Amino acid sequence: MTCSAVPTPVPLERCRFAVVDVETTGSAPAFGQGQGRGRVLEVAVAVLEGGTVHLAYEALLDPGMPVPAAVVRLTGITDLMVAGCPCFADVAPALGRVLEDGIFVAHNARFDWGFLAGEYAAAGVPGPAGAPLCTIRLTRRLVPELRHRRLEQVAAFFGVENPARHRAFGDALATAHILRALLGRAAERGVGTLEELRELHDRTRHQKTRNAEPGTRNSSECVTKRATSHACSAFRVPRSDF
Repeated sequence: MTCSAVPTPVPLERCRFAVVDVETTGSAPAFGQGQGRGRVLEVAVAVLEGGTVHLAYEALLDPGMPVPAAVVRLTGITDLMVAGCPCFADVAPALGRVLEDGIFVAHNARFDWGFLAGEYAAAGVPGPAGAPLCTIRLTRRLVPELRHRRLEQVAAFFGVENPARHRAFGDALATAHILRALLGRAAERGVGTLEELRELHDRTRHQKTRNAEPGTRNSSECVTKRATSHACSAFRVPRSDF
């Protein structure tokens, strides 16, 4: 009888997290039916590795359609700014190289993952692989006392400044700092490997926390004050040629 090899657990300190944010022209990918569907307008990847955060990739893109007025008001990105910029198919290979060998993370990962998967499919090249991690889900598990989990609210809780809100590079960097703080909270609960982090991430809302102390129903009943923060409170806004 042969035994299959058991995968070696991966310590979190050895993981490379590719933290992604996209700005788009609509509320859902354009590759389908319905209103409000759009294209990726800007994409950025901040890498968290060994406790260090850096911006690994950023690009403004020509979405092949006018930028809606509501998006201009939200992001400040105009038709003039994206005129002459590459389309997604042009940057797909370089973006893929940044994402490979990294664990895909985003705040509301379903949104960013869905848009990128659609763009990659339209470009005819393989998209991101693996299972993404969502910092909203991790916040729900690790910061149950925080009732509202929009990016700006989670950033404020952890003391992360984001002077470029609703720009992909600003939101990706802020999310990476939030992820670092969440990993600190996870470590306090005894979560030390990627497999344990995924188990925590995928846990249903009603499952008990494995490391809850005897006599407590689960960790969501423990309410604490605002975190002193595992995150760096500020980061440099990168210079952009756009």
